[in-house]
Parts: sequence; structure tokens; C-alpha cells
Amino acid sequence: MQALKSELAAVRSDRWLLALVFWLPPVLSLFLLLIFSAGQPLNLPVGVVDLDQSSLSRKVTRYLDASPALNITRHYSSIAQGKEDISDADIYALVVIPANLSRDVMRGEAPAISAFFNAQYLLIAKAIRSALIEIETTLAVELDVGRTLVHTPVIKAALATSMPVRSQMSALYNLNLNYATFLVPALLAALFTLLIICVTILSLGKKDKHRVSSRPAKLAVELARRSLLYTCVFSIHILLSLAFLYGTLDWPHQLSLGGLLPLIILFVMACQLMGAFFYVLTFDRVRSLSLAGAFSAPAFAFLGVTFPASDMTVFAQFWRDLMPAAHYLNGFLNQVSYAAGAAHSLQPILVMLVFAVLIPVVVYRFKDQQDGAG
Repeated sequence: MQALKSELAAVRSDRWLLALVFWLPPVLSLFLLLIFSAGQPLNLPVGVVDLDQSSLSRKVTRYLDASPALNITRHYSSIAQGKEDISDADIYALVVIPANLSRDVMRGEAPAISAFFNAQYLLIAKAIRSALIEIETTLAVELDVGRTLVHTPVIKAALATSMPVRSQMSALYNLNLNYATFLVPALLAALFTLLIICVTILSLGKKDKHRVSSRPAKLAVELARRSLLYTCVFSIHILLSLAFLYGTLDWPHQLSLGGLLPLIILFVMACQLMGAFFYVLTFDRVRSLSLAGAFSAPAFAFLGVTFPASDMTVFAQFWRDLMPAAHYLNGFLNQVSYAAGAAHSLQPILVMLVFAVLIPVVVYRFKDQQDGAG
């Protein structure tokens, strides 16, 4: 208890450390949530170049505008004008309806409706592509059914003739295709990785001015006591953020958050060990923070949420394995999203226990530093 009070007093005396420990985590977590509060990309601005100016081309435009993902905001007379607005991000896609569309359809030919979009916006591009494919399929079937009804005046038979094989795709997880439910937990894991590592470095940099025991066993106990406050506070931060997402906002989940407690605590402790390791490399807060920033910067990209980890390069997978957030997220998704049960979190827990190999490195580096100072 005395160690907690002493560390709390040290935090209160440092405004920057106080902010990083207590009020910045919830503020930044809320900020991330607000960014993805829509859940799905809706009413994305799209432009149209109608070179046909027929009733069919106007029908295509209405279908585009009726899609929840798209919003026709601009009409162009040339493709060059629309491409320029894509480059300036005024619109996300440009749909080009070719000349003679209606005539070619009446002749039974297959005119092509072209679409241009910026694939650098991965999620937006995927949403636009899905919406365009859905509209194209609907329009094609509708036109074919109309022609087939002339010879087969039964709607079901005409539909079967126009589309003899139909596919049914059902989402097994994330039924509402909500981007927030899988992006926000991963972003929070990356955020807390950086916060915990930085706080550990700042804390050790502040306290190493006071002499500690040079006996390895006693020194390890002292460092553990100093880290206890931050372990508790950040574990509570993570639990509260998840309780808000899956309790207050009622995001779909498969497990009580209490089952995640061991995983969360080990994640926080692993991040603290990484922060302590970076600090003892230089015993300089500024340099250690630089190392931590370089290590943590690609955390979100390496988590395997937006890009499959199995397809990453060997070096990227190696870097990913060094990140506690990657193993925490594996266990988290197993329990919360896939209802795999706590037993399936055993592997991530065991992997995070491996970070304990850093304890003797940190302790003996501190011991050497203390012996040199003595």
C-alpha cells in the first residue's frame, strides 16, 4: 500500500504523466469510437457521367442514388472532370454510363457501365465496389426478366430462366457488417500498447533518480511494486472501455467481460515489460520513447485485422509476434467474437507469459546501472 501511495504521489507531481495515466486513455478511446460511430460507410459522394441520356440511363442513376452506400452528388459532361474530382477527394467514385446504352440493351448486346474509384481508401473502395456489383446484378436480372416474360409469362419461371443459379451468402460473424465492431477493439489495443509503454518509460525515468537496492531479488520486488499502480489503472481503463462498447452500446458479443480479465492483466504487464526493456537500453527517457515509438508505430497494421497475418512477410510476422497487442487480440477475438471459450485464450496467455524473460534483463541492467552510480 505504501508503494502505491508513493507512486501515486509521483504521478500527481508530473502533469504529463498524470494525463497519460488517468484522463488521456478514456478521452482517446472515446475519440476513436466517435471516428467509427457510423459503423458503416453511408452516402459516399459519387459522380456520374451520363453519355446516353435515355430513360434506362436515368434508371441506372436512380438505382445508384438509392443505394445506402452511395450518394450521387455531381453530374459531369466528361470523364476528365470526374477523374479530377476523384484526385481531389471531392467524390470517391465516378460511374460512366456509355453512349447507346439503351440501344445496345435492346439489341441484346452487353454494354459496359464503367466505374472509377480510388482503391487507396480500402474500406471505402470495398463498400463502393460491393454497392456497384449489387446494382449491376439487380439491373441485369431485371432487364433479362423483362425480356423473358415475353416468352414465359410467369414471373417465377422467368426469374429462374434469367438467373438459373443463385447464391446465398450469410455472415457468420459481424452480421451487420459493422466496421466499428472489429476496428475499434484493435485500435484500442494498439493505443493502449503505446500508452502503457510510454508511461512505463516515464515512470522509470522519473524514479531512477532515487537509489534502489542493488540486490537482484529485492530490486525486482521494488520494480514490481512501482508498476502495480499502472497495472491496475490500465487494466481498469481497458475493462471500462470494453464494458462501454459491449455493455452500454450493446455491441454483439459472446462472453462475459470478466472472462477477459486474465488476458487483459497479462497484456498490460507484457507492455510494461516492453517499456522497461526500452528504458534500460539507454536509461534516457527521450531516447527510450523514440525507440518505443518506432516499435509501436506499426502496431495496428501488424495486428492482422485489416490484412491477414498469414499473408504478411516473415519479417512482418516476426515484428507482430513481438507485440503483446497481437496476442491479446487473438485471445480477445476468440472469446468475444467467436465464442471459443476461455480455453482458447490459453495459447495467447502462454505466449504473453514468455515476455517474462525480459524481467532478468531489466533487473540486471538496473543493477549494473546502480553499481556504476555507486
